[in-house]
Amino acid sequence: MDKLYVPLLVLLSSAFGYLYARRRWGIDGANLRQAFRTALELIGCWIVVYGANLLFGLVLILLIRRLTGFFISLYVLNDIMLVLLTVLQALVFYHLWRGGRG
Repeated sequence: MDKLYVPLLVLLSSAFGYLYARRRWGIDGANLRQAFRTALELIGCWIVVYGANLLFGLVLILLIRRLTGFFISLYVLNDIMLVLLTVLQALVFYHLWRGGRG
């Protein structure tokens, strides 16, 4: 049950949010599909940026190890801050990709 808690929480809060938005603002199925497509595009952008950050971090750690002899663990790349900051990067890149110039 512990493993199902977070997905169930997200599912219930999403269903509640959808029902609230539908009742309050009159959002229909077409708007929901467009929002879902946009969310998938943003997730794809996040995956690309996260992969680039991981690759760049790996190269940088190996380079620092090689040049200085100083040991930096690869587990540094497993930090939650990398995930959160990558979300912000992905939002910026997604906005620029979609043509937002101002």
